[in-house]
Amino acid sequence: MPRHLGQWLLGAFWALALPASAAPIPTGELWCAAADSSLVLMADTAAHLPARLAAPADSGQLKVKVKPGHRPWRTDYPVAPGTTWHYERPGQLRWLLHIPRDVAQFPGTYFKRENVPAFLGIALASAGLYAADEGIIHGAQRFGRFVGLNPADAKTDLFYIPVRLGSTKVPLEMQVPANLNSTFYFLGDGWTHLSIATSFLAYGIIKKDNRASQTATQLGEAILSTGLVVQALKRTTGRQSPFRSTQDRGRWFLLPSYTTYQGNVSNYDAFPTGHLATAMATVTVIAENYPEYRFIRPVGYGLMGVLGYAMLNNGVHWASDYPLGIALGYGFAKIAVRNGRTRVPEPSLAPAGGATGWQAPGHPKPWYRQPRLSPYSYGPFQGLSVGWQPK
Repeated sequence: MPRHLGQWLLGAFWALALPASAAPIPTGELWCAAADSSLVLMADTAAHLPARLAAPADSGQLKVKVKPGHRPWRTDYPVAPGTTWHYERPGQLRWLLHIPRDVAQFPGTYFKRENVPAFLGIALASAGLYAADEGIIHGAQRFGRFVGLNPADAKTDLFYIPVRLGSTKVPLEMQVPANLNSTFYFLGDGWTHLSIATSFLAYGIIKKDNRASQTATQLGEAILSTGLVVQALKRTTGRQSPFRSTQDRGRWFLLPSYTTYQGNVSNYDAFPTGHLATAMATVTVIAENYPEYRFIRPVGYGLMGVLGYAMLNNGVHWASDYPLGIALGYGFAKIAVRNGRTRVPEPSLAPAGGATGWQAPGHPKPWYRQPRLSPYSYGPFQGLSVGWQPK
């Protein structure tokens, strides 16, 4: 880190030492100005920046530091006029340490008064679908039979490696679908989303693209954070899957024991859906990081609709399992994206403190260095409370 900082400071000193001049913002270089904007860069302009601070002519990236043969540790991406996002090179597996932070930030991020309408919408949608669950699932399955869509969850092993941890079998295996409905259902499989995240990571490493690498780590964060909460809710509510139901809309076994749950998972794990939660997290993370590709959300939501139908057709989920799962995936994806990038402030006509030219964005603090102390007073009790200020 000191070496990186020293090289950046040397470049900044060289830029500041050059004669100052003013020029209009060049389109497609450091800043993408709106068509009706008359902003100009004061003093140090792109013409006087060192080569390693300037963006390549064929790229929309502003690489703050580039060393031959190495990936820049910080890169800025203009994604729209007036909108530039700053991405840092992710540390190896450091994102795993962010999962507890993301889970802890969820209540403070969403349990707010302004989100009451959204929570009411989720509750009303779930209640309405619950009332119609039997009719919805029977209608979906009748349609499947009408078009010849086999509801059987048929898979074949692509590879299988037997592994045991003590007396527990934890084989490494990958199964691929053997019919069309299973193909639709496979859209929510963990292997599908792992493959997507791995593809972004590989592209980021090969192309030295920090945005792609950060997208991969954000996918890992969002998917695992969502999975933890979804599994906790499944093990709390214990709702029967449709194909195992012993009464209309399935029975609910609140707080089944660990042994009971593990011995008969499909009898307790319907609510909420984990497949759609994971799919929503994946679509949201990618769409948030690549807003210039407007087809991502329509295509992603369309595939989620196909996945949702497949789970009704094969009797894995009720329709009322969907709203909460989708909301959880969306919420954790937004948290992962928020913590994985920083918006670059636009240059002003009069930089604060007499500074001129482009200023590098500050290095964000890790979550464990963001506690804030505040006075606490409740009746006769006084003291300090500790909270985290989200970035």
